[in-house]
Amino acid sequence: MTTISYEEFKTACLEFLELSSKIGDPWKLRSDVQDKDGLCIHKVQHIKRKSLEEHENKTTCKGDRQLEEEEEEESSDPAMMETYNTTHFTTYDYHIVYSLSHSVPVLYFNAWHSSGQLLTLDEVWEGVDVTHREQILSNKWGALTQAEHPLLGRPYFHLHPCNTAKLIAQVLPQPPCGTAALRIYLISWLSMFGPPVGLEIPLYYFAEQNTRNGCVR
Repeated sequence: MTTISYEEFKTACLEFLELSSKIGDPWKLRSDVQDKDGLCIHKVQHIKRKSLEEHENKTTCKGDRQLEEEEEEESSDPAMMETYNTTHFTTYDYHIVYSLSHSVPVLYFNAWHSSGQLLTLDEVWEGVDVTHREQILSNKWGALTQAEHPLLGRPYFHLHPCNTAKLIAQVLPQPPCGTAALRIYLISWLSMFGPPVGLEIPLYYFAEQNTRNGCVR
């Protein structure tokens, strides 16, 4: 099991923020936390989604000839063309906080439709990346649910930290030693827990790391 202390978590976050600033990845400190000693870093991300996806999926099941005829009819309708060109955004606000009970980072997030309406838990489950969907949805109540944000006191979605230490140990079998190793710890954790909920980690984060015997100095 690979865990870190709260002081190590804070060091990892500050190291991560320094690197993210260097590569232009907009992670920032939250200044509105209730606990003055609490630390939370966050990133806002907008994901574009095309409208009428369900309609497009249905039409692909039709015969080629019928589909071509319908496309010709639809393309001549300005109102329909405008609808197809409309795009919608889902806005995600990702937070990294510390779990005192599990001694690991935890990913909290909220998400909004372009209308400003919050996604429901069902919509969050439906939006899980296809690569991880089966694994998460097979135990969705134990993997991805809604809970009170420990530093903001408001409902947020979060990925449960129960198995985090075991999963990290498979990637980093040795406890982190030194500030650079703590940064690698946080990056490795985020590369595992971010993608299932749409948060991809640029490969540049790993480019400058030089590990030696499981310990970076």
